[in-house]
Amino acid sequence: MSTESTSAPDARLIASAEAQFRRFGFKRTTVDDITSEAGTGKGSLYLHFESKQAVYLAVVEASLERFVNSASQLLDGPGSVPERLRSLVELTIRHYGEDELLHASLFGKTGLVDGDVARMAADVQRTGIRSLLRALLAIGQREGSVRTDLDVDAAAAVLFEIGWAVVRAALEGDSQVSLDQALTTLNQIVGLGLLPRSQ
Repeated sequence: MSTESTSAPDARLIASAEAQFRRFGFKRTTVDDITSEAGTGKGSLYLHFESKQAVYLAVVEASLERFVNSASQLLDGPGSVPERLRSLVELTIRHYGEDELLHASLFGKTGLVDGDVARMAADVQRTGIRSLLRALLAIGQREGSVRTDLDVDAAAAVLFEIGWAVVRAALEGDSQVSLDQALTTLNQIVGLGLLPRSQ
Protein backbone atom coordinates (compact mmCIF):
# COMPACT_ATOMS: atom_id res chain seq x y z
CA MET A 1 0.00 0.00 0.00
CA SER A 2 1.31 3.46 -0.86
CA THR A 3 1.70 6.13 1.79
CA GLU A 4 -0.70 8.35 -0.13
CA SER A 5 -3.53 5.79 -0.07
CA THR A 6 -3.11 5.06 3.63
CA SER A 7 -2.75 8.65 4.80
CA ALA A 8 -5.05 10.55 2.49
CA PRO A 9 -8.73 9.89 3.28
CA ASP A 10 -9.09 13.35 4.80
CA ALA A 11 -7.22 14.90 1.84
CA ARG A 12 -9.49 13.00 -0.59
CA LEU A 13 -12.53 14.20 1.32
CA ILE A 14 -11.30 17.81 1.25
CA ALA A 15 -10.57 17.61 -2.50
CA SER A 16 -13.98 16.07 -3.15
CA ALA A 17 -15.73 18.60 -0.93
CA GLU A 18 -13.94 21.48 -2.62
CA ALA A 19 -15.10 20.29 -6.04
CA GLN A 20 -18.68 19.87 -4.80
CA PHE A 21 -18.79 23.19 -2.95
CA ARG A 22 -17.40 25.01 -5.99
CA ARG A 23 -19.93 23.32 -8.25
CA PHE A 24 -23.09 23.40 -6.12
CA GLY A 25 -22.42 25.66 -3.14
CA PHE A 26 -22.52 24.79 0.55
CA LYS A 27 -26.29 24.41 0.91
CA ARG A 28 -26.84 22.16 -2.11
CA THR A 29 -23.84 19.91 -1.44
CA THR A 30 -24.64 16.88 0.70
CA VAL A 31 -22.38 14.64 2.75
CA ASP A 32 -23.35 11.84 0.34
CA ASP A 33 -22.12 13.96 -2.59
CA ILE A 34 -18.77 14.50 -0.88
CA THR A 35 -18.21 10.90 0.21
CA SER A 36 -19.39 9.45 -3.10
CA GLU A 37 -16.92 11.55 -5.09
CA ALA A 38 -14.16 10.74 -2.57
CA GLY A 39 -14.89 7.02 -2.79
CA THR A 40 -15.55 6.72 0.94
CA GLY A 41 -18.53 6.32 3.21
CA LYS A 42 -20.15 8.72 5.63
CA GLY A 43 -18.32 7.05 8.50
CA SER A 44 -15.00 8.07 7.00
CA LEU A 45 -16.12 11.69 6.73
CA TYR A 46 -17.33 11.75 10.33
CA LEU A 47 -14.12 10.07 11.46
CA HIS A 48 -12.18 13.12 10.20
CA PHE A 49 -14.76 15.93 10.44
CA GLU A 50 -17.62 16.48 12.85
CA SER A 51 -19.94 18.04 10.25
CA LYS A 52 -20.33 19.29 6.69
CA GLN A 53 -19.60 22.74 8.11
CA ALA A 54 -16.24 21.48 9.45
CA VAL A 55 -15.43 20.06 6.01
CA TYR A 56 -16.23 23.42 4.42
CA LEU A 57 -13.95 25.22 6.84
CA ALA A 58 -11.18 22.70 6.07
CA VAL A 59 -11.65 23.44 2.35
CA VAL A 60 -11.42 27.19 3.02
CA GLU A 61 -8.32 26.65 5.16
CA ALA A 62 -6.68 24.58 2.39
CA SER A 63 -7.43 27.27 -0.19
CA LEU A 64 -6.25 29.99 2.17
CA GLU A 65 -3.06 28.02 2.80
CA ARG A 66 -2.32 28.12 -0.95
CA PHE A 67 -2.76 31.90 -0.84
CA VAL A 68 -0.64 32.26 2.32
CA ASN A 69 2.16 30.18 0.75
CA SER A 70 2.25 32.55 -2.24
CA ALA A 71 1.96 35.62 -0.01
CA SER A 72 4.71 34.43 2.35
CA GLN A 73 7.21 34.68 -0.50
CA LEU A 74 6.48 38.41 -0.63
CA LEU A 75 7.37 38.86 3.04
CA ASP A 76 11.01 38.05 2.46
CA GLY A 77 11.10 39.63 -0.98
CA PRO A 78 12.83 42.82 -2.05
CA GLY A 79 11.50 46.31 -1.52
CA SER A 80 10.34 48.41 1.37
CA VAL A 81 7.50 47.29 3.62
CA PRO A 82 5.03 49.60 1.82
CA GLU A 83 6.14 48.12 -1.53
CA ARG A 84 5.66 44.61 -0.19
CA LEU A 85 2.26 45.63 1.19
CA ARG A 86 1.30 46.82 -2.28
CA SER A 87 2.42 43.48 -3.75
CA LEU A 88 0.37 41.69 -1.09
CA VAL A 89 -2.76 43.67 -1.99
CA GLU A 90 -2.18 42.97 -5.70
CA LEU A 91 -1.70 39.25 -5.01
CA THR A 92 -4.84 39.22 -2.86
CA ILE A 93 -6.89 40.80 -5.63
CA ARG A 94 -5.58 38.27 -8.18
CA HIS A 95 -6.09 35.29 -5.87
CA TYR A 96 -9.54 36.26 -4.64
CA GLY A 97 -10.55 37.21 -8.17
CA GLU A 98 -9.70 33.68 -9.30
CA ASP A 99 -10.88 31.75 -6.23
CA GLU A 100 -14.65 32.05 -6.15
CA LEU A 101 -14.95 29.95 -2.99
CA LEU A 102 -12.68 32.21 -0.92
CA HIS A 103 -14.31 35.28 -2.46
CA ALA A 104 -17.79 33.99 -1.58
CA SER A 105 -16.74 33.12 1.97
CA LEU A 106 -15.27 36.52 2.64
CA PHE A 107 -17.59 38.80 0.69
CA GLY A 108 -20.81 36.81 0.28
CA LYS A 109 -23.20 37.75 -2.53
CA THR A 110 -23.10 34.36 -4.25
CA GLY A 111 -25.02 31.15 -3.88
CA LEU A 112 -21.93 29.24 -2.78
CA VAL A 113 -22.16 29.99 0.95
CA ASP A 114 -23.91 32.25 3.42
CA GLY A 115 -24.88 32.62 7.07
CA ASP A 116 -22.84 31.20 9.93
CA VAL A 117 -20.59 29.15 7.65
CA ALA A 118 -19.62 32.25 5.66
CA ARG A 119 -18.90 34.17 8.88
CA MET A 120 -16.72 31.38 10.26
CA ALA A 121 -14.87 31.01 6.93
CA ALA A 122 -14.35 34.78 6.78
CA ASP A 123 -12.88 34.70 10.31
CA VAL A 124 -10.41 31.99 9.24
CA GLN A 125 -9.31 34.18 6.34
CA ARG A 126 -9.07 37.39 8.36
CA THR A 127 -6.94 35.63 10.95
CA GLY A 128 -4.57 34.24 8.31
CA ILE A 129 -4.15 37.52 6.48
CA ARG A 130 -3.68 39.57 9.65
CA SER A 131 -0.99 37.09 10.63
CA LEU A 132 0.79 37.78 7.31
CA LEU A 133 0.56 41.52 7.95
CA ARG A 134 1.93 41.14 11.49
CA ALA A 135 4.84 39.10 10.14
CA LEU A 136 5.62 41.71 7.47
CA LEU A 137 5.53 44.56 10.00
CA ALA A 138 7.78 42.60 12.39
CA ILE A 139 10.24 42.00 9.53
CA GLY A 140 10.18 45.73 8.82
CA GLN A 141 10.91 46.51 12.47
CA ARG A 142 13.87 44.10 12.45
CA GLU A 143 15.16 45.63 9.20
CA GLY A 144 14.73 49.12 10.61
CA SER A 145 12.27 50.16 7.89
CA VAL A 146 9.25 50.21 10.25
CA ARG A 147 8.98 52.24 13.43
CA THR A 148 9.87 50.16 16.46
CA ASP A 149 7.24 51.92 18.59
CA LEU A 150 4.45 50.70 16.30
CA ASP A 151 1.97 48.26 17.88
CA VAL A 152 2.25 45.48 15.30
CA ASP A 153 -1.04 43.79 16.27
CA ALA A 154 -3.07 46.99 16.07
CA ALA A 155 -1.32 48.08 12.87
CA ALA A 156 -2.00 44.69 11.24
CA ALA A 157 -5.70 44.95 12.16
CA VAL A 158 -5.97 48.47 10.73
CA LEU A 159 -3.99 47.60 7.59
CA PHE A 160 -6.25 44.60 7.07
CA GLU A 161 -9.37 46.75 7.18
CA ILE A 162 -7.92 49.40 4.87
CA GLY A 163 -6.47 46.82 2.51
CA TRP A 164 -9.72 44.89 2.31
CA ALA A 165 -11.59 48.04 1.38
CA VAL A 166 -9.22 48.42 -1.59
CA VAL A 167 -9.46 44.71 -2.46
CA ARG A 168 -13.26 44.70 -2.27
CA ALA A 169 -13.56 47.84 -4.40
CA ALA A 170 -11.21 46.37 -7.02
CA LEU A 171 -12.98 42.99 -7.10
CA GLU A 172 -16.43 44.51 -7.27
CA GLY A 173 -15.49 47.27 -9.73
CA ASP A 174 -16.70 49.81 -7.20
CA SER A 175 -13.68 52.08 -6.83
CA GLN A 176 -13.75 55.82 -7.50
CA VAL A 177 -10.09 55.65 -8.57
CA SER A 178 -8.01 53.18 -10.58
CA LEU A 179 -6.42 50.30 -8.71
CA ASP A 180 -2.96 51.66 -9.44
CA GLN A 181 -3.90 55.08 -8.05
CA ALA A 182 -5.54 53.49 -5.00
CA LEU A 183 -2.44 51.39 -4.28
CA THR A 184 -0.07 54.31 -4.84
CA THR A 185 -2.09 56.51 -2.50
CA LEU A 186 -2.37 53.72 0.08
CA ASN A 187 1.41 53.32 -0.02
CA GLN A 188 1.92 57.07 0.38
CA ILE A 189 -0.38 57.20 3.41
CA VAL A 190 0.73 53.94 5.00
CA GLY A 191 4.39 54.43 4.15
CA LEU A 192 4.57 57.72 6.02
CA GLY A 193 3.05 56.15 9.11
CA LEU A 194 5.30 53.10 9.08
CA LEU A 195 8.63 54.79 8.49
CA PRO A 196 10.91 55.44 11.43
CA ARG A 197 10.67 59.08 12.57
CA SER A 198 14.23 59.90 11.46
CA GLN A 199 13.45 59.15 7.78
